Amino acid sequence: MYERPSMELEWVTNHLASCCHAAEGIARGLPLADSRLGEPFADAVRALRQEISLLQVPSRLFWSNLLAYSHQTDDRQSLVRTTLRKTIGIESTSEASVITLGNCLRDVEAAVRQGLPQMLDDLAHRVRPLQEHWEARGPGLLFALGRLTDERLVAERATVVAVHPMFGGGGSASLATNAVRIEAVLTNVVDGLPEVVRLGWLLAQLNHELPIFSDRVHGSRLPLIAQLAMLPAILQASESVELSQLTPFTIAVALPAWQIEVAADKDIAATLLAWWNTYLDTKPAWDIALAALDQMVGE
Repeated sequence: MYERPSMELEWVTNHLASCCHAAEGIARGLPLADSRLGEPFADAVRALRQEISLLQVPSRLFWSNLLAYSHQTDDRQSLVRTTLRKTIGIESTSEASVITLGNCLRDVEAAVRQGLPQMLDDLAHRVRPLQEHWEARGPGLLFALGRLTDERLVAERATVVAVHPMFGGGGSASLATNAVRIEAVLTNVVDGLPEVVRLGWLLAQLNHELPIFSDRVHGSRLPLIAQLAMLPAILQASESVELSQLTPFTIAVALPAWQIEVAADKDIAATLLAWWNTYLDTKPAWDIALAALDQMVGE
């Protein structure tokens, strides 16, 4: 008998998580949407990036790990230590590096507090509408997703980290920590793409790290392939709860709106539609479907 997929969510707001989210976005070149964060913040992020470079730490992996664990503590030194150990290994992590990067992160936090002194209070109000919308539509969205793909993709539990809308809407999934970050915007960023669908898309990525799904895709590419695979899947699922639609337009709009980093010279929207239609026609095991998408995107 088919059991309805469900997911137990823990909703979290954390000052350090929002600060790391903001710093990582600046490091990726995203334009700030909140003008209250001025030069002190930009200078602090610049100093942090310089120290990461001087220490010859792989920056992309560092930022990914920093975001993954930032909601689990208020202690920036502990966060930096965990991040470095995950990035370069325990033996290569010196206490001097932890102190140096921790001090840089302290300055980032101080700049955010200066520009946004009421951030956590604001977040408590901002996250409530999204949480209520999710409770009304989210379970049905995930149920439809499980029926379309594989019910084991719906994790039993996950953490939703609500962060300040530094960039006017955004978010990411951390497969290693079973957590997603989403900017707590008060209105939909794009007409026809409700933020609750973005949240479903993020949550749907988490179980892709399970060996039954990931064995055929290289670990370095898995996050991107999970993002891409879940895009048409969640849009198709959203039709059943009258949230959105799967069309060439919604896929093309979602790719930049949901900050999916793909090659500009490829028609990824068309590739995704072709892949999804083939999947619906043939219904292979999900790991095989992922491997096929990986090959199509890489060609």
